[in-house]
Amino acid sequence: MEASAGHLPSRLANKRVYVAVGSDVQESKSTLLWALQNFGGHFRILHVHQPPDDYPDTDHLGPTLNQSYGHGARTPRELARENMNKTLDEYIRICNQAGVPAEKRYIEMRDIVKGIVQLIEEHAIEKLIMGAAADRHYFEGMAQLESLKAIFVSQQADPSCYIWFICKGRLIHYRAGDLDNFDVNHFPPSSIEGSAVKSGSQNSRSPAGSSALSRSSSSKVEDDRPLVWIERGQRIHHKSESSSGPSFKPSNEFSCEPPTPFCATEGSNDELYKQLDRAMAEAAKAKQEAYEEWIHRQEAEKNVIVATGRVIALQEELRRKKGLEELLAKEKEALEMTKNQLDELQMLLENALNANVELLMNQASEPLSANQQDFLSEFSFSEIMEAINSFDPSLKIEEGEYGSTYKGFLCNIPVTLKLLSEGSSQYHQEVQTASKLRHPNLVNLLGVCTEAWTLIYEYVPSGSLEDRLCCTGNAAPLSWQTRVRICMETCAAVIFLHYHGGIAHGDLNPGHILLDTNFRPKLIKSGLSCEPTAGERSFASDVYSFGFIILQLLIGKSALNLKERVQDSFILENLKDLLDPTAGQWPFEQTRELVHMALRCCDINPSNRPDLKSEVWLVLEQMQILSEDSSSNWSDPGEPSQPPPYIICPISQEIMQDPHVAADGFTYELEAIKGWFTSGHDTSPMTNLQLPNLSLVQNQTLRSAIQDWLQDH
Repeated sequence: MEASAGHLPSRLANKRVYVAVGSDVQESKSTLLWALQNFGGHFRILHVHQPPDDYPDTDHLGPTLNQSYGHGARTPRELARENMNKTLDEYIRICNQAGVPAEKRYIEMRDIVKGIVQLIEEHAIEKLIMGAAADRHYFEGMAQLESLKAIFVSQQADPSCYIWFICKGRLIHYRAGDLDNFDVNHFPPSSIEGSAVKSGSQNSRSPAGSSALSRSSSSKVEDDRPLVWIERGQRIHHKSESSSGPSFKPSNEFSCEPPTPFCATEGSNDELYKQLDRAMAEAAKAKQEAYEEWIHRQEAEKNVIVATGRVIALQEELRRKKGLEELLAKEKEALEMTKNQLDELQMLLENALNANVELLMNQASEPLSANQQDFLSEFSFSEIMEAINSFDPSLKIEEGEYGSTYKGFLCNIPVTLKLLSEGSSQYHQEVQTASKLRHPNLVNLLGVCTEAWTLIYEYVPSGSLEDRLCCTGNAAPLSWQTRVRICMETCAAVIFLHYHGGIAHGDLNPGHILLDTNFRPKLIKSGLSCEPTAGERSFASDVYSFGFIILQLLIGKSALNLKERVQDSFILENLKDLLDPTAGQWPFEQTRELVHMALRCCDINPSNRPDLKSEVWLVLEQMQILSEDSSSNWSDPGEPSQPPPYIICPISQEIMQDPHVAADGFTYELEAIKGWFTSGHDTSPMTNLQLPNLSLVQNQTLRSAIQDWLQDH
């Protein structure tokens, strides 16, 4: 029920206004200000003081125990009461500033709500203003009591008390009182007898056995409850001295206790006195039983409130758990969707890899279509002349059978330009074969100039393997580990030509093996034959040539009768004397096996030569593993740390930072393959075949391996 403060029941006899406040002035200030704005008259500041829990109440023990705190020192209870009085004085000051007289009323009790209810009874409070909840809990439209303390007081306070519940300066709830239901016998005798309390000193005590101490700010507290009774026609009649009948001792205090038995007048009947004593005893017993029942009812109602709070808390916890379960179900659903998408991507990747294998196997038999040459850049004759500075002799690399080779710059990129004789069939043959073969160990064709019959290849800066073996320009000799890696990667390029391109190189020698800055071998594709033949340019001839390359790397130089010299040393067990000592300490047993495999490659009978993929590769792989294991104990300042070929991007020829797998099954640096696509290509940079899609999948495994390699080097 709500009501305006200005429309009070006319039957209220006690005009005093009580405002319940806490120990935090800022928190209760809004409640007090609301009362000052809506009520007039005399104000009483009502407070329940909670004494310290960790110290005994030493007030009644006298100076003996108090001496333990030092001479003149105050006990913790005294300090707490002093602070309480300062706080209440601050509330009094606020009232005085508003021109309203005010006094303070307080009680010491552990339980605040019980203290408020007891103060309402002791002071016959009919108008009480208190907080509905803490101001920080206020919200728009708030119309219910949020504080358990407010709920308890609303339920347990005497029915005659009118209560206004305030939060943040706003009236939240109003409980109307009922003076017609006011019952004097409802209250225990102690609450009536102690209604007029003198403050005395701060160390005055409650009656023995009491858990509460009531105080007043004045020297003499007016008795509030008798004011109500008197105006309701229940005044106590005092007999004059001349009156007949029983007389009472004059007193300044009002009491609802039965009067003390009086002395009988002459002629009184003893039986009458006994009946009166029994009636008084029965009345006292009934009052005591009623008081005990009231206490029990209060405890039961308090337990109901606590249980209700627990139910509300459990319901809130249940709602929170339900929300978490719903969130977990959504997360599980999202995880399942992610797994399904991952499975689909994995299936797409496997399909792309399988398609790539089929395309590579069928690549040699498919004619070169027009769009397969789209990735080759077309340059004009004037651009070629500018790149080689009009045939500057200092830029010429070599003069060959089919034309001249120059070093030049196109678009500020170093390239190798091969100018062929006009009308040469070599031009069309190299464009036909080189445009559809891309491998990390093959020199890639970048563009053409049809006007000048020119082929533009990538520039490989470190010269040929033949120059390096001869230490041209006083170059440092290659270590045996680097030589093994050159053998292995050259073998990989030849296997690619044979098995995936169906093409024989036909002119395999150290002069046609170029080295980049990391000493990675790259085969020149100028000698490639479109199809394997039974003559010099056949698969068997490539195996023969590769065997000689192995022997040259082992001995360290090109020489006549190389095969015979190695065979003689192999037979006479003088192989150690033949190996190049500048390469370091060769692992003899593994090197002996490699020499044996190289001699088999050089067998005069082609049918006796080993297969590169199934035989030679396995021996080189064992040597490579051995060289990697020994790399931690080997250091050559003349050679850079060599990254493994699988971490190099086929397009940029640099170590990849963010490797991604394309639909052709090859892994590229993300920015490089994106640049390939944005330049208008929809073919594979490695196979030059049409890609089924332009999707990219991050290669997490390779990315982790690259990071490990970079950390180690």
